[in-house]
Amino acid sequence: MILLVLCSTTNLVAQKDVIQKKDSTEIRCKVLVQTPTIYTYAYVNGKNKVKKSTILLSEVENVTYTKFDKNIVEDKIFTDLPPVVFAEEPVKSYQYSAALGLNLSNILEFNAPSGPDKNSFSATSALDLGLDYYKEGSRFAMTNELHWTLGIQKDGISGSDRIQRVTDDLLTLHDFSYTFSKNSKWNANLIVKNSTSIFTIYDGDYFKDYNNNGKIQGFLNPYQVILSPGIKYQPNEYFRLSLSPYSVSLYGLTSQQIANTGFYTQTFDSFGDYDLFVFDQLGAELNIWYDRKYKKWLEMQYRLGFSSDYLTDTDISILMDGMFITKVRIFKNLFITHRAILKGDLLQTPLKPYYKQTILLSFAKSF
Repeated sequence: MILLVLCSTTNLVAQKDVIQKKDSTEIRCKVLVQTPTIYTYAYVNGKNKVKKSTILLSEVENVTYTKFDKNIVEDKIFTDLPPVVFAEEPVKSYQYSAALGLNLSNILEFNAPSGPDKNSFSATSALDLGLDYYKEGSRFAMTNELHWTLGIQKDGISGSDRIQRVTDDLLTLHDFSYTFSKNSKWNANLIVKNSTSIFTIYDGDYFKDYNNNGKIQGFLNPYQVILSPGIKYQPNEYFRLSLSPYSVSLYGLTSQQIANTGFYTQTFDSFGDYDLFVFDQLGAELNIWYDRKYKKWLEMQYRLGFSSDYLTDTDISILMDGMFITKVRIFKNLFITHRAILKGDLLQTPLKPYYKQTILLSFAKSF
């Protein structure tokens, strides 16, 4: 970041400045900061209280410094320091992003873990939220993401055909890291993954209990939290590789009725009901995260993980879990978004990974 300071042969005293707008109105103020797009200034309102505000550079006709000889109101914000000019926009410590997709899209599956593969057109919505923190000179950084995909379909177009769930996946990803030294490519980090669904679902993937078999899934039924502390290597702003020699899984449900379906846990409590909570010590985990923007037309957000459960009593497996989001800009904040999920056990014979993709129209914005 290039920082330039305006120099002046006279002292700048509070409220001596005047911003003349293009509509011929004037603002008596103290100009504090100028960036390539805005002025930040302090002024006195009608109640003689000091306030801060901003104005777009495109709305300003001219700025006159030290036009007046004295202050209207004294305040600590009014100093003799000249205004600061940033030749580039200051980088914000917090970066927010949001994307919403809603339209008819194609659902394509191969080797689904349960039931037949789906290949149909369905009403699909997707929500992606992000909150990142990074401050130049700080050794702490974090990435927080929320991804939710909901897809529904009908067996036919008649009134007797019932709406079914195709997908209802809520996933949050978190990366908290602390560099070993300033400007180091190596970090100590903790990756947290949470997964569950939102809607209550009944037998047959219906939203109502048509078969009178009760609930089979719902919010936090089940849920899973995976904690993976380890070391992260980040050679640039695009690529992150995290290795965790040890990870744990917190898996459970909040509804005893859903737990007693026997779909989720296999052990029992002292009352003969299926356990609501299972703690597992897992093995090593490798996470590869890649984020890249090419000019203004292509955005990639790829998450790929490999984990081994060598600390469990069962047979060793190497699980793959990937999510790949690719956005192609059509116009301004309008994108075509391709979302792909890839999962499987690399030691399975024959190897049959689960793959699912959706293609939809999305509105996305970062700020």
